[in-house]
Amino acid sequence: MKNHLFSFLTICLAIGIFISDSWINYANLRIYFIFLLFTLFFNQLIKNHIFKTIGFCVQFILLGIILHTTINAPANEPYIPAKEKKVAQYVIIENYKASAKYLKFKGRNLVNGNVGLLHVEDKNLKIYPKDTLVIYGNTYELNEAKNPYQFNYSMFLKKQKINHTIYVEHVLKHKSNHSHWKKIATKSKENIRILLEKAGYSLEARSIISSMLLGDRSEISQELNDSYIATGVVHILSISGLHVVMIFMILQFILKPLLYLRNGKKIRIIIALLIIWLFAFYVDMLPPVFRSALMISIYYTSELLKRPKNIFHTISLSAFIILLIQPNYLFDVGFQLSFSAVFFIVWLNPIYKKLYKPKNKKVKYFYDLSTTSISAQLGTMPFATYYFNQFSGLFLFGNVFLVPASFLMILGAILAIILVLLNIQLTLYVNFFNAFIYYSNAYIKWLASHETMIMKQVYISPFIAFLIIIILIAIKPLILYKSKVSLYVIVACLLGIQINRYMDFNSIKNSNEVIIFHQYRTSLIGIRNGHELTILHAHNLDSSQTKQYIIRPYQIHQRIKHTTYIALDSVYENNYFHKTKSFLFVNNETYFIGENLSKNPENVDYILVRNSSYKPEDLKDLKQIKRVIADGSNYPSYISEMDSILKLNNHSILWNTSEKGSFQIRF
Repeated sequence: MKNHLFSFLTICLAIGIFISDSWINYANLRIYFIFLLFTLFFNQLIKNHIFKTIGFCVQFILLGIILHTTINAPANEPYIPAKEKKVAQYVIIENYKASAKYLKFKGRNLVNGNVGLLHVEDKNLKIYPKDTLVIYGNTYELNEAKNPYQFNYSMFLKKQKINHTIYVEHVLKHKSNHSHWKKIATKSKENIRILLEKAGYSLEARSIISSMLLGDRSEISQELNDSYIATGVVHILSISGLHVVMIFMILQFILKPLLYLRNGKKIRIIIALLIIWLFAFYVDMLPPVFRSALMISIYYTSELLKRPKNIFHTISLSAFIILLIQPNYLFDVGFQLSFSAVFFIVWLNPIYKKLYKPKNKKVKYFYDLSTTSISAQLGTMPFATYYFNQFSGLFLFGNVFLVPASFLMILGAILAIILVLLNIQLTLYVNFFNAFIYYSNAYIKWLASHETMIMKQVYISPFIAFLIIIILIAIKPLILYKSKVSLYVIVACLLGIQINRYMDFNSIKNSNEVIIFHQYRTSLIGIRNGHELTILHAHNLDSSQTKQYIIRPYQIHQRIKHTTYIALDSVYENNYFHKTKSFLFVNNETYFIGENLSKNPENVDYILVRNSSYKPEDLKDLKQIKRVIADGSNYPSYISEMDSILKLNNHSILWNTSEKGSFQIRF
């Protein structure tokens, strides 16, 4: 444990944070604090090394629980949604990426301290961090995900301490805070983008400069972003640890003359680190920049103190400090991808050195670049596949070109910003940089067109992702030291993966389901028979949005092999269900899905109410009905009236998908 102290502490701290997030109630905080004090006292009394180590582990698990519980504790004054529009005063904390319709801001209510997500429709307003707004509009609670496997945007916002949303109709008063550094930084970024446009830089070039050096990806097109994702090089499009390291290398080169001074090496490191941290603050301490700046600082501080440098200690200590400051980063995808990439680059590197040692410098450069890309891709593969459900076989072709190219992009972007700030117009350089960005992006788009190399809609469970990580860790001792234990671990993990997938596959294959999805202003029904899915949809279906955000997650998690789309009012029949215009017959049960209900249908098990088309009083006598399902196509006031009538007649059978989410029947 002494040799890997911070690794041990970080793992224990992470376990405590995970336990707190999964099972711990906020009200129990005092109990855990008392228990922590008890373990501290107990550790002072015992002398047995094993028990002392266990006590030490328990202490940091408890510390993780306490930190996470404290930072995620509800506000003193609970948020109560307003039933009508009202005036409120907010101070802006952070600018979020705008949608097609709204500007978005994270803001704190100055009256009760609650933090909300403000949606401002007027896009002509210039709003910056620390500005104060007096607004008029409606406030709402965060909506939980209503459909299975859908991205939980509510949980994402809660991790950022946001507990409500506000749709602003009017900004009654706007008071700017001109002196705050966040506003100065934000305005300077806007000014740089304007100057770059005036200087003649193309939209693609400006978007690359903004994303790599200003921390703003808003100008990057969806097509380009998808191409970078498909080729496994999306990290190039945003400020990542790779970019911070490149900027640090550039600074080291620029400050090289300082080496001729006494203690010049130390001075160069200190100045470079100070600039890196100034840059980190300039881009609002974005998590990837903060992580990378911290790791570089720890590594080079060891050099300044003339202490032995250990990259594993650097990685562990960086993660430990970050989790102490912000425990929620443990669940941040960027945090997981960043640390797994760096860890496995370092962990797997000795394997490549043993397998092959190139003597030629050029060969060595490309060999090191290729092996680094492979290690990073393998290390991030369990997380990327779990979160994004795809794995690119093009990563090597993308990284071998884009990593060196990204260094030139950053160098060129820095020079471009310096030139526009000094008002120096070099048309030849502008044209060259535009062409370089154009052909770099063209290569990535061409690479992304080879879709056969991209595995899409891949699902792995957290258990399988964990086993893959264990395999990657065990590969090193197996190859370097021919460890039999590692071989047994790898075989056991592979066996566990196969057993898990076999059981999961057969569980889905032998089950069927009817699901009424929640979709705003329309109706959507899914009928699954094993790995086959049939979607019944209304004519007003927004197919692209619905397929991407509702149907696709369901297809991935249920391993759907084939999907059929048919109109809700059509007549259709196959081997496991049939439907008429108004009725659906599945597994000896009958669903009324029509819009014309003049009287209660006979021999019906379920009624789907849609488009507010029934008279609520027609649903009085429903003794034989198991459920009445009201989907997202109905008006809220209509559902409330219908619920009141049903309860008046002692029927508590209404399922409102707007409140309870999708309705599922498995058989």
